[in-house]
Amino acid sequence: MNPPQDSSRRSFLAGSTAMGILGLGALGTPAALANNEKSDKLRVGVMNLQVYSHMGIWAPLLQPFTGMRITHCWDINPQVAEGFAKSYNATAVKNFDGMLGKVDVIISGGYYNNPWNHILHEPYLEAGLPNLINRPFANSLAKGTRILELARKHKAPLLVPSSFEHTHAMVQAKTWAKDKKITCYNATNASDDYATHGIHGVYIVCRAIAEAGNRVVSVAHQAKNWHSSPAVVTYEHQAPDGTTFMGTLHLGPFGLGGIRIHTAGQPAGKGFQIEHGTGYPYNKTHLWAPTLWEFESLARGNAPSQSLEQIEQKHKTYMAGFWSILKQKGSPTRLDEVPTDWEAPVDIPDLNHQETARFRKKFG
Repeated sequence: MNPPQDSSRRSFLAGSTAMGILGLGALGTPAALANNEKSDKLRVGVMNLQVYSHMGIWAPLLQPFTGMRITHCWDINPQVAEGFAKSYNATAVKNFDGMLGKVDVIISGGYYNNPWNHILHEPYLEAGLPNLINRPFANSLAKGTRILELARKHKAPLLVPSSFEHTHAMVQAKTWAKDKKITCYNATNASDDYATHGIHGVYIVCRAIAEAGNRVVSVAHQAKNWHSSPAVVTYEHQAPDGTTFMGTLHLGPFGLGGIRIHTAGQPAGKGFQIEHGTGYPYNKTHLWAPTLWEFESLARGNAPSQSLEQIEQKHKTYMAGFWSILKQKGSPTRLDEVPTDWEAPVDIPDLNHQETARFRKKFG
């Protein structure tokens, strides 16, 4: 992948097209933009590199399209870490906390590590480093709370993203919905299982609807099982005026996904569809780069586009969907009904479980 054709990354980030696609409020002021124009490269430590990991997507984008570079890495499989290090001229560390004092930020890309993220990220959160933790960031409410408490206590910037929620379409959806009285909505998301891809849809709903002021009250997840589609997840929301409304998330072969929001003033609704994007650089980065740009903005001291409270709401919403299908036979589950220490499953039937076996052996 070649460097941006524009010789200056600064002018690229400042360009109107980039600003429109990013939709990042933090980049909307001259002071914040100046903060992002720092020329020094942030040193990135990366974890959980290969098995069901976004690092295969994110890592090639970091050097040419951001002000960050990978300098260190760790994986539960040392051979994977060594191979990754050679590919990116980085240093593989033996222990997960071996990057402390050597990097400016931490990015974790995997899925199978999510039951142990509260352990893996603890030293970096305690050091106050910015952490990007791929979704889902924990498999219990207690573990998620632990991560959030560490971030809050040590003022460590935290991003727990779905790349879908940082697309231009979802930022537009949230902005459009903010001053509307929503009557219902329908979201779609390409998904095989709830935990790795259905969660994209969960985060779409939280971004476009909940963050527009309509908190999630309950979740009902109906499907043959949690690890195959089709599925329908129904959400109950409370609007700012205290009234409630319902919306649905359909998981299945729906392309990338999107949302159609119906309002009192617009019964036919307005649709927002996620697209990969065309033209340079989006024909190279597709929909993956805005997440990295958001994280770099956060790491350079700009205000987050998502608060810790909103991250917590996303996690509670995700866990309520799991509890509904596994413990309530698809009936509605209020967010406060899920037991704090209950753990959602991690191993996906018919997929290789060697990765979780490695984590269990090391961390219990």
